[in-house]
Amino acid sequence: MNSGKRNSRTLQHSILLMAVAATALGQTLVFTLLPSLGRATGMAEMEVGLIISCSALVFALASPVWGTISESMGRKAVLVIGLTGYSLGTLLFALVFHAGLNGWITGGLLVGGLVISRMLQAAIMAATPAAAAAYTADITTPEQRTQGMGRIGAANNLGTVIGPVSGGILAAITLVFPLYAVSVVTGLMAIGTACFLPASPQIRAKAAPSLLQTLKKGLGAYADPRLRDLLMTGVMLFMSFALIQQTLGFLFQDHFQMSPQAAARTLGITMMAAAITSLSGQIIVVQWLRAPASLLIAMAVPAIGAGAVVLWMAEAQLVMSGAVLLIGLGLGFGMPAIMSLASLRVGHEEQGRVAGLASACPALGFILGPLVGTGLYTLDHRWPYLLVMVLLIPLSWLAWRLVRRSSRS
Repeated sequence: MNSGKRNSRTLQHSILLMAVAATALGQTLVFTLLPSLGRATGMAEMEVGLIISCSALVFALASPVWGTISESMGRKAVLVIGLTGYSLGTLLFALVFHAGLNGWITGGLLVGGLVISRMLQAAIMAATPAAAAAYTADITTPEQRTQGMGRIGAANNLGTVIGPVSGGILAAITLVFPLYAVSVVTGLMAIGTACFLPASPQIRAKAAPSLLQTLKKGLGAYADPRLRDLLMTGVMLFMSFALIQQTLGFLFQDHFQMSPQAAARTLGITMMAAAITSLSGQIIVVQWLRAPASLLIAMAVPAIGAGAVVLWMAEAQLVMSGAVLLIGLGLGFGMPAIMSLASLRVGHEEQGRVAGLASACPALGFILGPLVGTGLYTLDHRWPYLLVMVLLIPLSWLAWRLVRRSSRS
């Protein structure tokens, strides 16, 4: 490869990874702040869970559709649309919360405004992960696919590291200020992507399908038998994570009598540490040791299971945080493996659709996870973590099937 092509490939990877990191930064920051913002505006735990669940449902439906659109419109255009939508959607979400904190809107009107603004944001920002994963598939060979998707996962974890730290620091100004900062960062990233990202080398569809055809093809990915086991595995992985992430902030407030601001900082530090663990695992195991996707899946399940057991039994804050590190490590192994295996099961003409489906796995896990988790939390503070342990039974079976299928191929 000559130096010109090498420099172009480096630029492609760098901008892609920065776009993914910026989106992950915003997502993690929101998840970290929501329990504290909810308490500060007088919302119940399940109302906070409702915000995440509704937006996750919209994201899950939109993600494979945007992936399908990228096959004719191009990955770059869809990526810019997603980043722009994230920026504007976060701004709207922040304005609604700002009104709630000042008492201008309260009760059902506040909850409704937050749900609607977050759903509108999710409908557009779903374009970003799908286009980034499809772009990565375009510029990697099948042999490089797991490492390529691992880089996407590493960028996601980098954003996850920066998000809680920056959120905790900026929340000292006001609880809602970090949301305004995220809107600015993703807006600048949209401009940078539009100006500097080269077009993807994909083979585009000759003619753009109609809206009905696009919806049918995109949503039809959910019924594709080639991807069913991967979809179920990804959903259970992220549902387990959602059950923990969306209740831990409340647990810190109730079990350790923390203020909303202190709980936001503590949860932010915990999630940052989990992201660092996940990032380290991806760099060492995925990039350096080049572990196959089947091995990554086999390592992910016991890590999450061990974390859930420790979290269910723990009383000390440090031990709880250590349990979350194990869960972060499991996710760090699991998600690149699912994205890689999904990409390798289809041809180049389906990469966008499949990338959208794989990118929807986190959102699908967050549809039920926050609602079920916060609902169980109101009954008993440890029940969400007991449910994660129960989910490990079907998840272990699915992981075993994936490993066995990979060994046969």
